[in-house]
Amino acid sequence: MMSIEAIGAAFADLPATGAIKPQGSGADFLSMIGDGIARVDESLKTADSHLRALAAGEDIPVHELMISMERARTDLMLMAEVRNRVIEGYQELTRMQL
Repeated sequence: MMSIEAIGAAFADLPATGAIKPQGSGADFLSMIGDGIARVDESLKTADSHLRALAAGEDIPVHELMISMERARTDLMLMAEVRNRVIEGYQELTRMQL
């Protein structure tokens, strides 16, 4: 069976693409959530600016607009799923008997 370190080493030489990167032991959950929210906000703003540019008659490639809109949709769906899982975990903790 392959260890986690070996899996991480396999992807170490790939270029960074703005995806969420594993952080050191000092990273806490709140900062990870904050970074995720900032990423979702940025992708939504990018999609909005592309859509407004197209509506204003600027020459923007339609495929770039569609890619930015799909990225924003995917990021938003991921953030909603993370929120749902956090709420579900909290509810599970509150149901536990001490």
